Amino acid sequence: MTKQRMKQSAKKAMWRGISGIACFTMCLSLILGSALEANAATIDTYLGTNSEALVSENNEENPLYDKFTPPAELLNEDGTGNSKALIEAAIDLNRREVAEGSVLLKNNGVLPLDSGSNVTLLGIRSHSNLLGSSFGVKAQGAYISLEQALSQNRTDFANTIAWSVGSRGAAPSATISEWTGDEFDFEGAGFNINPTMVDIYEALGETYVHYENEPAAEVYDPGEPSVDEIAAVNGSYKDSFAEYGDAAIVVIARPSCEQVDYLPGGVAEGLGFEHGEPLSLTQNELDAIELAKEASDKVIVLISSSASVEIGTLKNDPDVDAILWIGAPGCYGMLGVADILCGRVSPSGGLFDIFTAYNMSAPAMQNMGKMYYTNTEGTITRTGGVLGFNPGAYLIEAENIYVGYRYYETRYYDSVAGTGNATSPVGAYGSDTEWNYDNEVTYGFGYGLSYTEFTYEFQGEPTFDITVDPETGAPNAYATFNVKVTNVGDVAGKTPVQIYGQAPYTPGGIEKSAIQLLNFEKTEILEPGASEVVPVKVDLQYIASYDENYDNGDGTTGTYIMDPGTYYFSVGNGAHDALNHIMAAQEMDAELMSGTGNAAQAVAVEIDENFISKTMFSISKTGYKISNQLPYADWNYYQPGEVTYLTRTDWAGTFPETYDAMTLTNEELINNLNGYTYTLQTSDDTSEVVWGADNGISFYEMYGVPYDDPKWDQLLDQLTLEEAMYIFTFGGPSIPGADSIGTVETYMTENAGNGIAVNLNASKDPNAPWAIPASDPNGNWHPEVFANAPMGASTFNPELMYELGQFTGIESLFTGINILWGPGLNTHRHAYNGRNGEYYSEDPVLSGVAAMEFAIGALDYGLVAAPKHFAFNDQESERGGVSPYMTEQRAREVELRAYQIAFEATKYDTEDYDAGMRGLMTSFSKIGSIECTTSEGLMTEILANEWGFIGYAVTDIYDDVDLWSAVLNSGTTCFDTRGQAGFYGTTTLESSNLFQNLIEGRGLDANFIDGDLNLQLKLKDAVHKNIYAWSESHLMNRYNATTHIESQMTWWRVAYYGLAGVSGAVLLLGVVMYVMASTRKKEEV
Repeated sequence: MTKQRMKQSAKKAMWRGISGIACFTMCLSLILGSALEANAATIDTYLGTNSEALVSENNEENPLYDKFTPPAELLNEDGTGNSKALIEAAIDLNRREVAEGSVLLKNNGVLPLDSGSNVTLLGIRSHSNLLGSSFGVKAQGAYISLEQALSQNRTDFANTIAWSVGSRGAAPSATISEWTGDEFDFEGAGFNINPTMVDIYEALGETYVHYENEPAAEVYDPGEPSVDEIAAVNGSYKDSFAEYGDAAIVVIARPSCEQVDYLPGGVAEGLGFEHGEPLSLTQNELDAIELAKEASDKVIVLISSSASVEIGTLKNDPDVDAILWIGAPGCYGMLGVADILCGRVSPSGGLFDIFTAYNMSAPAMQNMGKMYYTNTEGTITRTGGVLGFNPGAYLIEAENIYVGYRYYETRYYDSVAGTGNATSPVGAYGSDTEWNYDNEVTYGFGYGLSYTEFTYEFQGEPTFDITVDPETGAPNAYATFNVKVTNVGDVAGKTPVQIYGQAPYTPGGIEKSAIQLLNFEKTEILEPGASEVVPVKVDLQYIASYDENYDNGDGTTGTYIMDPGTYYFSVGNGAHDALNHIMAAQEMDAELMSGTGNAAQAVAVEIDENFISKTMFSISKTGYKISNQLPYADWNYYQPGEVTYLTRTDWAGTFPETYDAMTLTNEELINNLNGYTYTLQTSDDTSEVVWGADNGISFYEMYGVPYDDPKWDQLLDQLTLEEAMYIFTFGGPSIPGADSIGTVETYMTENAGNGIAVNLNASKDPNAPWAIPASDPNGNWHPEVFANAPMGASTFNPELMYELGQFTGIESLFTGINILWGPGLNTHRHAYNGRNGEYYSEDPVLSGVAAMEFAIGALDYGLVAAPKHFAFNDQESERGGVSPYMTEQRAREVELRAYQIAFEATKYDTEDYDAGMRGLMTSFSKIGSIECTTSEGLMTEILANEWGFIGYAVTDIYDDVDLWSAVLNSGTTCFDTRGQAGFYGTTTLESSNLFQNLIEGRGLDANFIDGDLNLQLKLKDAVHKNIYAWSESHLMNRYNATTHIESQMTWWRVAYYGLAGVSGAVLLLGVVMYVMASTRKKEEV
């Protein structure tokens, strides 16, 4: 009897234990399921699944996919997508992009090489190519290597898949799992490559591990093996040089990435960096060039970098015959490099940035890196937010407007003129006794060589179109320069036509650059002896200067002015050449000049009040009065006299000091830094704001309806306040859905500016007739394949920039992404920004035109491009909330001018349509003491009122979620809450973890702005802009009167459903058996 009772007790304990385990497993599966559902959109992107489907009936009464379609040549006869044709088109475009954008910096006549040349490749990067950025604009998927492009004629995609290693120690990974699709024929250079060196670098790759996408680093090591290490692999390697000595090509690379910068002096020890800086060459790299001289009497160096590399030594070395900048060329761009090397294409690119002898000589570099207020602790109480940013970081941009070539060329001009202490050695690198341009600059901005020669002649006087709108006062002021370009060489080619300008400068007056790019075009291919007249239209507002102290006579200060005087315009091979032509026209001392000038390539125009009034540009193109909007950008606004900004009046006396120990004392400054910039109202009368009306309008009806059409008011009035709050709060990555207007939850965004970051077979719009199915052999193709941004800029070809945007738009149709977070539009403040590979150039006009062309081209196919990061993302170090302080003139004439060009997009305006961007992403950074996301001056006064922006303006990921009210007040239209999904259910205003700790001391809820009239009106405006942007995109392809969302079964849903079901069944069984065991025990008792 006792044994039986013990047996029953053991069974009872066993079933109790099983029940407990099953209960725990079931609870865990339910928690896991809840987390999976809340992040379904992100999981779908990474796993290639579709957890929800947009379902609509397609019939004559309610047609679908009739608004935006891919080109016919990329479709099969039945209208389905042709993946092979799409990939072939991408290969061709990336090839042409790099062939036009690569910049020939030096050529002693060795290039091009003959077909059949026997070539030795040196430098480990000749074997392990740098193609993209490790984090940001990767080159994804299968690629064509330099070795293949030079010597082969068919891809080997199955064995050449790009890898990426993330910044800050992230593990390396393949960008796609495998390639089992088509291989493609191509025309290579026809060279024979030295196999001995290929084998050596393959072996050394086990020690010096490199990937196609790599990051910058705060302590940088380029990972170049030494000559001794080469010999250790194969001691007789030099014997191969005799057979492969027609040319030696050395590849030098410097990567770029999001999150990490190069830092001053940040180099690994013992590598012999030439200047002790990461963008100078190491001893092993210099030794590789010496080895090239042993291998051949034709030495060619390829520079693979998105930043200015210090290559003055190579320029001055007579035994280095040619230097070709190739950037980060993307997956197929090495074909374009091959085209240049073999002479199939004559190079026609111009440098995106000035290349200096020593990057640290730039005034901007005196204040770069990690700088913190001395009294952050106890003074700044706001935390670092969801991503743990450092709230006490800042930068003093004391260089003023003198960024990049604007500094070097202006100081050069003043040194020849003998003004402003320009020749003082203060700030000089190349001499202890004087500042001399030739010592400081290696290659100028916009410079580039060709295999032929061109002449440039102005055809007649420029023509001016100067009008003012009689109702609004909006200016229309253009000058068109007709430039006759003649190919006077022996090779067919094309060339940029760059127009530069110089405004009259008065010492002690407004700061002005001695030269600035105003616009550019590019010729067609010109045969030897052929000519083309290229008209270049210049918007004269970009030669106006911003005077922060100008009295507008209405109680405001600051506006754009055109000082009366002589304005010079010039055409040249880059900024330095153009400036020399102006200096020749001004009869400056030729013996003091660096290079020669041709006065015939410059034109002088007298501008007075009767021609263009001094304040013509004080009114924007929208008719809005321009005045200071960013006083808080300037440190001296709060604590006067503590910062000295660089001025032409005294280069030596105002050359920037390093401001690395600033102390916060001003109360307004401290309050702004702590986020107290908006006070939530709780008792306003909001009855004038209509919510929840029944007007019978659906979202699908809004396609093609102009932004200011009254129909929008009717649609917006239908929204409930809660629905509008969902759109603002979660509408960055996804449409949260709103029953009142017939929208359903839809994921719609992705990153990058070099293609869409979604595999073909993982389309977010699988119902599209051209969607590539999972069964397609090329379905694993990843469209993010193009070169980094500086390559596109260096083409100086607006048509090609437009074509890149169009193709990205086409990719978006195949991948179902209707908003692109890109391209990057910040200007390069200096060479050390790790993210320079994502941004076009140091020049605002080149950057702005490139982004404008890309975005307008993308919109042809229904892709809303959202340029980023607005604004002042001047470094990645402490990027989250760093405070860059600057003058408003510097802000407007450099960084903001790039955005202005893109966002106004006046080139594409018509009488019936106001062209422009329909998207924008803000910056993590502040502008001065105010977060960019909460800056009403930036987001409303400048962006919306001055430039007329109407569209979607999203924060960066999880940025400033604690400042929900201030973000809404500023004019920002939505938050980037990527990863959150299941709105109104799994994810609500109240439950989202992102909005629980608002600065008001409470969490977000549906009644949060019930008593704030201003915010309700701002919410209406934000939602209007968001929905309008959606309506301009190919999202409208999917919508009609029948549209609804249906949940789809995915493998991960099956997994957690199954786990929950099995554990539930086991729990039920365990409970039953436990009860039965207990019952038997009682009966036995």
